[in-house]
Amino acid sequence: MMWKRIGILLAVVLLAACSDASEKPEPTLGADVKMAEAYLEEQGYEVVSYKGNRTSSFEKSDLLELPTRSTWEVQTTPPDEYIGRNIRQEHFIVRNHPLGQANVFVMMVDGEIIGGTSFPDSAEPLVGSSYSLDGKTSEELHPDYWTWREQWETKYSE
Repeated sequence: MMWKRIGILLAVVLLAACSDASEKPEPTLGADVKMAEAYLEEQGYEVVSYKGNRTSSFEKSDLLELPTRSTWEVQTTPPDEYIGRNIRQEHFIVRNHPLGQANVFVMMVDGEIIGGTSFPDSAEPLVGSSYSLDGKTSEELHPDYWTWREQWETKYSE
């Protein structure tokens, strides 16, 4: 009789555990992720997958060094307002991008999209600088690149 009660009690506990697990909501994506994803879709990109996020910051002197310089060279927003602030980068794989299937990092501060970077989605190791969020090089964004670069170096080395 005691074994029967233990068996029934065990069955009830297992059923309760199973039903409780099925009622838990699936993990949801945060507001920043949803905003970044919607932004990418508005640009005509098909989001294949979400790869996570990271947060970084930089100081003025970092703007003269890689990788910070190469990231900010391909932004249309100047970096000055973001020096010393946390920048969240939401990472996605997208299709229909000028680079083909691509990794994109949407840069956000306080829930606002401030820019981003991209690079081809490749199984092979890649070498070189980032592209802008829409696949442009720093030379495409700054047609007189060397003059622009001199001004950049003068401004951020002060």
